[in-house]
Amino acid sequence: MQKLEYNGWTNYETWNFMLWADNDEPTYNKVKALVKDALTIHGVATVSGLADDLRELADSEAPELKTSFYSDVINASIKEVNFTEIAERLLEENPTY
Repeated sequence: MQKLEYNGWTNYETWNFMLWADNDEPTYNKVKALVKDALTIHGVATVSGLADDLRELADSEAPELKTSFYSDVINASIKEVNFTEIAERLLEENPTY
């Protein structure tokens, strides 16, 4: 099954991550700090490094759920997020985020 773009992003999951990253203040601040840290630590933020940091953020923020259909759906959805695309866009559109 082919996935289609969603609101200018690779897929719904990627769009949804950025929706929360841009509109939920605690998440926005965490993403902003990751971008700032990447620039401070490395001098120039790499897309792959920032993508890895964003993936770790998503994994660490996931709720603890017992094994079930719902936990499987949440985990599958997180795996579909295109963190590389998000990192590229964050660094291209607003390098100081």
